[in-house]
Amino acid sequence: MKKKRLVALLSALTMVLSLTACGGSSAGTAGGSEASSSDQASGDSAGSGEYVKLVVWGNGNADTEDCNEVAEAISKITREKIGCEIDLVRGQDAEQINLALTSGEAIDLMCYNNISGQFNTVVNNNWAYPLDDLLEKYGQGAKGVINEYDLEACKKDGVLYALPNQKDTSRAAGFAMRKDICDELGITVPEYGTYDDMHEILVKVHEAHPEMDALVPTWAQGGMQTTIPADPLGDSLGILEDCREDSTTVVDEAETKSFQDFCKMMWQWNQEGLVMPDATTTTENALLSNNGFAMYENWKPGKELEVYKGNGKEVYFMKIHGPIKHTAIPNGNSWMIPYSSKHPEEAMKLWNLMYTDPEISNLFINGIEGKHWVYTDDTKKMITSPEGVDPNASGYSSMDWAWPNQQITPVWEGAEDPDLWTKLNEFNNSGEPSPAMGFIWDSSPVMNQVTACNNVVSSYRTALLWGAIDPEENLPKYIDELKAAGIDEIIAEKQKQLDAFLASK
Repeated sequence: MKKKRLVALLSALTMVLSLTACGGSSAGTAGGSEASSSDQASGDSAGSGEYVKLVVWGNGNADTEDCNEVAEAISKITREKIGCEIDLVRGQDAEQINLALTSGEAIDLMCYNNISGQFNTVVNNNWAYPLDDLLEKYGQGAKGVINEYDLEACKKDGVLYALPNQKDTSRAAGFAMRKDICDELGITVPEYGTYDDMHEILVKVHEAHPEMDALVPTWAQGGMQTTIPADPLGDSLGILEDCREDSTTVVDEAETKSFQDFCKMMWQWNQEGLVMPDATTTTENALLSNNGFAMYENWKPGKELEVYKGNGKEVYFMKIHGPIKHTAIPNGNSWMIPYSSKHPEEAMKLWNLMYTDPEISNLFINGIEGKHWVYTDDTKKMITSPEGVDPNASGYSSMDWAWPNQQITPVWEGAEDPDLWTKLNEFNNSGEPSPAMGFIWDSSPVMNQVTACNNVVSSYRTALLWGAIDPEENLPKYIDELKAAGIDEIIAEKQKQLDAFLASK
């Protein structure tokens, strides 16, 4: 294992030197300084003097000017506390992140939320720096904040590669639907409901507003927060069908009754005109902000405000099932120190501050006081947008869940409760855990089969989930092609690894 990591590190350093010699620079992004090439990221970069320059890639969109202003405000603190300055970059898509990691871009801290497969991909590609020693030396504050149960989910073969954000570590799932349309039509949204309840609501909206798309994707290209309570076991190529149950039998998702019933339901809804016609191909996000009424969405305390900040529309939630925990949640939207980091020790020091220093955490998450947010009153427990500033177009988007520790920052007005973080912790602790919690799938023994199956999945799964193709005709094709690509070998290997993990607990 050590030899494997050393080879990866030497390879990354070689690529960094190659890029420097060629004058390579950061992947072009909206919302980040151009100063993220290997030369600029070093402690010798112009203007940084004696200070180490740490390149931080965060999730969510922000304007370059705003990122630079936030970075300077943070640097005023970190120069004194840890001898570092910050270069903040936001707005990268998955392609830019993958390119940066594979080419050895000099990045010191990164949110890997956009990477397909996320934690498994990061670890299996040797992109992440091992954290155990760094955490012990420079991250005791963070270690005191993080739940040990969640920390275990960020390890592979006993080695720690990520730290879980202090966000929702449980998930309830259902539908978010626009409050203005529900109120207009007199629709009462239950806290918990069924697919039949949702169908009735969608039909009512479609009849009253045929010009609207009654059900839209959660994000572009048919993105969907599904309500099926499965544990994906890393990549959904072999799952536990219902993580609320005790069964640890790995099965093919396409062959499960829950998946097939869902696809048949969505086909019916699509035939009735209840689904956005180009749901699988749209390049738009925030689809409730224009012509959409409802979308599949996970729920947690404060989620209503989060959806409002992303779409500009108030929503009601109807949950299909209560809170659950599974293998992809604690490590799914987390941070890492890339192997190409020139300053891993300083990166951990900054990371530790992001977990423990309220001022630094608030700057990273919410931006500059007076420009991006203001306190609602002298208690300084809640914040809101400055007068005349649209929270969805402030120049610095607030995505608190995508940063290490939202729970030491003020609550945004509209969350209804200044004790939101207490309620979030109670919610996290209430989740029904998957029996596979802590399991990390290593796909390397069946990598060829995984590649082949992923190609099949890309041809069928999203289209089936959105009812864009007839499941009666296409589910058998999907299953047959998965088998031809090697899904049974994947399931056998995953079952073997899961059984070994469970035996070691």
